[in-house]
Amino acid sequence: MVRNEGRGDSDTELCYRCNTGVPLYRCTDCFAEDLICHQCCRELHLDRPLDNVERWNGSFFKKIRLRDLGIFIQLGHQALERCGNPRFIDGFTVIHTNGIHSVLLAYCNCVGQRAAGEWRQQLLHRHWFPATHTDPQTAATYQVLNTFHVLTLQGKVTTYNFYTGLEKLSNNLGLGETKWRHLKMAKHSGRGNDSEHTLSETCTGEMGIPCIVCPRLGVNLPNNWQDAPKSERFLYYLFLAINTCFRLKRCMVSSEKCDPDLDVGGSYFTEDKPFRNFLLSVTDQREMSTCTGLAALDHTNTKYSRGYATTGVGVGVCARHEFIQRNGAVDLQKGERFANMDYVYTSLLRHHDPALTKVASYDIVCQWSKNLVSQVKALPSLVCTNLAKQVTCFVIPKLHIHGHQVSYSKGIERPWAHMGPIATSTRDMGPGTRHGTINDHFRHWNWVKLTRLGTLLQKRMKTAVDEHRVHKEELKAFTEGRGGDTEAWLKIMSEWEEDQEQPAGERVGSMNPYEMPKGGTFSLVLLLGELKD
Repeated sequence: MVRNEGRGDSDTELCYRCNTGVPLYRCTDCFAEDLICHQCCRELHLDRPLDNVERWNGSFFKKIRLRDLGIFIQLGHQALERCGNPRFIDGFTVIHTNGIHSVLLAYCNCVGQRAAGEWRQQLLHRHWFPATHTDPQTAATYQVLNTFHVLTLQGKVTTYNFYTGLEKLSNNLGLGETKWRHLKMAKHSGRGNDSEHTLSETCTGEMGIPCIVCPRLGVNLPNNWQDAPKSERFLYYLFLAINTCFRLKRCMVSSEKCDPDLDVGGSYFTEDKPFRNFLLSVTDQREMSTCTGLAALDHTNTKYSRGYATTGVGVGVCARHEFIQRNGAVDLQKGERFANMDYVYTSLLRHHDPALTKVASYDIVCQWSKNLVSQVKALPSLVCTNLAKQVTCFVIPKLHIHGHQVSYSKGIERPWAHMGPIATSTRDMGPGTRHGTINDHFRHWNWVKLTRLGTLLQKRMKTAVDEHRVHKEELKAFTEGRGGDTEAWLKIMSEWEEDQEQPAGERVGSMNPYEMPKGGTFSLVLLLGELKD
């Protein structure tokens, strides 16, 4: 695959076809791999106007339009026959099985006996279906329509998904079977480019795409970030969220021996063997939930695991940007056991510095966080970490705030909405193929997130500036109307926040101003409720 990114064995001086021109062009749809010159490429593609042609620029191949070779598509005449009165359309869109093309098209505008018919008729004569009846600027080939028809009948593929797939195919982002998925992921992460980055020497999580916005020491943090004033410390917090998806089940089919995992901890799922060995030491966990309206813990030791080798997937993301974390995914066997989720959390922490303050979100965090520090000590050394020495704040996602007793943050439901539709495919796969498929979709999710970060952050910045002005004015008006009460409230908030910034083993247990009171104790929850009313 890496070899094919370059010139291969082609002659660098002369075109093999004419022995005169400089070989710089290749076609990814033609069988021959040897490079050809400009003139030969043009001659070979006069009757192949929808092929994908690339030109070597000295460092890599860059896709070009065939019109750059002087090729245009003439309608209304026989092949290779020129029209005496053409009407050119530059940028005519053609949807084909190998992607979406922008071509230079010439309608026949002859009159009298030479008249070729209406624009739409000229397209139909060439087996191109026009998008409109009058003056069409877009057409789909009969081949792509027939392909879609078969796929939608057999695989229930929607028009939107099929067209989106063609868009991605045009940008060289097509997906394939398991080995192809694995090789594409390896190539995307730079494997095989030199002797120091071979596939066999890939480190843990190295093929995963990290979030470039979350704080990372030596990358995007200032040297004195730990000395930041109290009002700015939140800028350097690492926001994490963990959750599960019970749709991503796997039936009891195949085995690790018959269908091994090609990744083995190289991207998003954690290393299989250490994780399975750890699970052998875990007995049924019967955690009791004091939270009402949640079914997460009710799935822990139930009939929902019968007939399945895997009942779902637990995963961790960065809560603000929703990147799937490297080595932050594990399989579930009996619902949402704490043992699995402990492993998720500590496994992804391997890729983050212990000095960072973490804000951990989980829909049942009020139960999970109680014994987390002690439970982590029982994990394998591969993922074990001393949480007692790390500063962690535990919060609840907004969707699950009702019935809980702690503060809240943003959830991670959007990645699951993206992953859920593949459940019908992965359910009957072997363990290795299933991991490879899910890892590939995780990679795609992260890649799309990465390429859109610039637009997203710009939008959020504009929103934050506008909202800051509004909230500042409202806070000022509210504070002036409360007299000296605000000083007492600020003192309670300050003491609690300072306590939260201490490692778990050093906290004194200051009063949480956001916690629902059990009696007549003052709480900001009441105040916020009053504001809402």
